[in-house]
Amino acid sequence: MPSLVGVNLTALPDNSLFTQWRPTSHFMAPHSWMNDPNGPSYDPASGLYHLFYQFNAGHVVWGNISWGHATSKDLVTWTDVTSWEGYDAVAIATGPPGSIDHGGIYTGTAQFLPITANQFWGLPLQCGATGDCDGQTIALVFYTAVDGSGTETQALAVSYDGRTFSKFENASINPVIRSPPPNLDVTGFRDPFYEAWPQMDSILGVDEPHFYVAIGSGINNVGPRVQFYTAPASNLTQWSYLGPLLSVALGSSWSETYSGGYGGNFECPGTFALTELTENGGDGVTAHYFVMMGSAVASTPEHPLSNWPLWTEIDVVRSSNGSAEGIIQSSGVIDWGRSYAWDSFYDAPNNRRIAFGWIQEGLDALRSQGWNGATTLPRELFVQVYSDLANTNNILSQNGSWTAVQNADGRWNMTTLAMRPAPDVVAALQRNATTVVVNDVIAFASDDSTPQYSSLNVTGDSIIIHAEIDIPSGANASVGFVLRRSPGGEEQTAVVYDPIKELLTINLTSSTQLDPSFVNTASHVAPLFLLDTYNSTDAASADTVREPLTLDIFLDNSVIEVFANSRVGIVGRTYPARNDSLGVGYVVSPGSGEFTLKQIQVWEGLERAWPERPANSSIQLV
Repeated sequence: MPSLVGVNLTALPDNSLFTQWRPTSHFMAPHSWMNDPNGPSYDPASGLYHLFYQFNAGHVVWGNISWGHATSKDLVTWTDVTSWEGYDAVAIATGPPGSIDHGGIYTGTAQFLPITANQFWGLPLQCGATGDCDGQTIALVFYTAVDGSGTETQALAVSYDGRTFSKFENASINPVIRSPPPNLDVTGFRDPFYEAWPQMDSILGVDEPHFYVAIGSGINNVGPRVQFYTAPASNLTQWSYLGPLLSVALGSSWSETYSGGYGGNFECPGTFALTELTENGGDGVTAHYFVMMGSAVASTPEHPLSNWPLWTEIDVVRSSNGSAEGIIQSSGVIDWGRSYAWDSFYDAPNNRRIAFGWIQEGLDALRSQGWNGATTLPRELFVQVYSDLANTNNILSQNGSWTAVQNADGRWNMTTLAMRPAPDVVAALQRNATTVVVNDVIAFASDDSTPQYSSLNVTGDSIIIHAEIDIPSGANASVGFVLRRSPGGEEQTAVVYDPIKELLTINLTSSTQLDPSFVNTASHVAPLFLLDTYNSTDAASADTVREPLTLDIFLDNSVIEVFANSRVGIVGRTYPARNDSLGVGYVVSPGSGEFTLKQIQVWEGLERAWPERPANSSIQLV
């Protein structure tokens, strides 16, 4: 493809740019529009992971939402369940006119449930109490059904083979939740997330195992809500309203700096419990309860998108009427960049919580590209506990994405929801890559008017970088790495940390020479303060050591995912117009400071996510 500098991208033929900026190591639809990841799950009967997604085949914009579906043995390489070709990629389609889901199969959850002669979950399953599926699993999907008028209800679909789905057309069970809670002027009522939750059973004092569903909602002129329902495991068609699990005021925030904004409506909620692990500083016993949700807010220069993917830790109490109420303990941002609509599941074989988010485009919806949207790498969520901390600048005393407790000796412990790319997924991405190990580097900031760039002698658009950077006290220059750099620096994308402002940024201002009318080059910024730990067990010692900045950067053509110190994640998009924008290096901005870059490793040539698809899997657009 020739250079696209100055080219009118809308005048190019359909699908002519299909591979230009297309990632090869991420989960994505074979073509067309995709948005929310749905129903991530694991089937113990087959040993396969499943992931569904919102899909509009034949179009590059949102509409006519159905579900696509793929499976994987390792969360790295994926196989389309039906086919990647054309409209065969649709796995759960909208219903005919007059049906409850003629207007769309919106976001939902999937669980693989075991079937025995005594446990059919209250469902009218076709195989009967002693039939062929005894001892097998069914896939039970819980989704928002939207009819032709836009009414949102909650419905079930079932699969006996993990491939083909039925919506209980011959049984009068759908929709299983027919309307929002009574007497509420709701802003929305969608995106059910359901799981078994044994700890909630104990909190509510129920006598038999139950499932719980969280539904995104809000009350007009009052504030967003996560509505909460329950059903006995013996009958997943009979759902009872418990009340709002999470209620916040309209337009509020737990911390404007560290927690994003709650807006007026919650979408794509999810609930889960995580137990502290000793390898992450915990006690191996204490459980923490979390709610994930998306919020719609006004964009700002610091956050140029109109939505936030958020998480909140709650203390769950049983209210006087027997329902569950979540009391906020801390609140943070799952991702500070161009991602939204996160979903998660319990990965039983590895005893962990894995989450996926929808990666949005920074490019206009182009027929010449022929597709729109991708999914993040599998992100592991876990509780991290830090001990023996100094409360530098009294930061730990503030509301934020952490809880903190001061000990009798004056030192602090901090607990937060941490995140990282799943380690086994990273290893699989690297298995056929070329590895470059770089010696430790001392990078000096100077008074020059331009940032000082140094090449790592690596080129490519399929890259992982790992590094630790020691930030000296008093340094006032930014430091980090550069990707997709043209030989003369006309195009480049930078991932840099400013130790004065305590901000990590994906800087996209020089990322492309495309016509700016087609592409959004607003940067993505995340707050990150580095922790100071006392370096002596002597309680009288005031000496502290600051943790290094630890970066893991994943570049997959136009997708950049950045992780810092297991506390910050940022997704960005970069769209170079030039074919030679492949340089990789490190950079220090003007200022002062002597930075040590250490343990630098670069992997080039990552594993392909879709080995069975051709590079160009496009469809004729409508």
